[in-house]
Amino acid sequence: MVPVLAVAGGVGIKLLLGALLGLYPAARAARLAPATALRSV
Repeated sequence: MVPVLAVAGGVGIKLLLGALLGLYPAARAARLAPATALRSV
């Protein structure tokens, strides 16, 4: 049986990493003009 703490730690790390990797491109796009941000997709 897998310990609950191991599952909670894995989920927590995954959420933190996902949030950090999602915020970086969002912050970069927020500094651009909307047309420029859409053109770079």
